[in-house]
Amino acid sequence: MFPFFQAKHNCYCAFCKSPRRIYRKKNISFMNVLASLMASIVIMFAIWREFDPRAIIAFVICLAISETFVQIRWRLAVVCRTCGFDPILYVKNPEAAASKVRMQLDLRKEDPKYLLAKPLNLPAISAKKAEALQTKEKGRLVSRSI
Repeated sequence: MFPFFQAKHNCYCAFCKSPRRIYRKKNISFMNVLASLMASIVIMFAIWREFDPRAIIAFVICLAISETFVQIRWRLAVVCRTCGFDPILYVKNPEAAASKVRMQLDLRKEDPKYLLAKPLNLPAISAKKAEALQTKEKGRLVSRSI
């Protein structure tokens, strides 16, 4: 009903084009800050039984923990579970991303539970282009390895 308030976002993998849902939030929001404030107040009254300025340290620690968990959740959701494509790793190091996808696809090829599964919609490369790329880079193409 209200797409702005949804926690997840529908999208497609950039490599295999499989539908997926990823978390929208990459960093903490006002609600996370408010929850950290409430947690620090509870910790303050549980430990010291009255208002104490040391609760500011508990507030900062709660903020750091919530930021860490939100970023880890977002980072794990970005990686495609079908083909193993990681867009953030691809921006930093395309060769490492290609090797990660190749490893995931090799594992998928050997796993018997995927024998009758729907095949992946991998990008097609013509035979001429594949030969030109292999002679130029002396490497193995990910989409031709299946």
